[in-house]
Amino acid sequence: MPQHDFSPLFKKYPGLIEQMPAVFTSHQFILLLAQQNQTLYIDALDSYRHEPAPFRIVHGVLANHLHAYPKSIELVRGDAPSADIFGQSGECSEWRRLK
Repeated sequence: MPQHDFSPLFKKYPGLIEQMPAVFTSHQFILLLAQQNQTLYIDALDSYRHEPAPFRIVHGVLANHLHAYPKSIELVRGDAPSADIFGQSGECSEWRRLK
């Protein structure tokens, strides 16, 4: 069971998906989500403050929830090169808006 109720953040997904470019990464989505919903985002991070990697946990939950919108977006690839919010190079999922 998660340590945090992510449903207030999840409710923001449809509107944010509409704001994303035609093709985007999970990192880009999470950054926009955090920018536009700072209090909710900080609350989620705070729930995991005693964990060794709270950002990784919260971002993992947020990124995985993108799969809940198959009518709005589709997975292009799971290994797109991308920098995370700390500027560290890595890979994440790349998505395409369907609308």
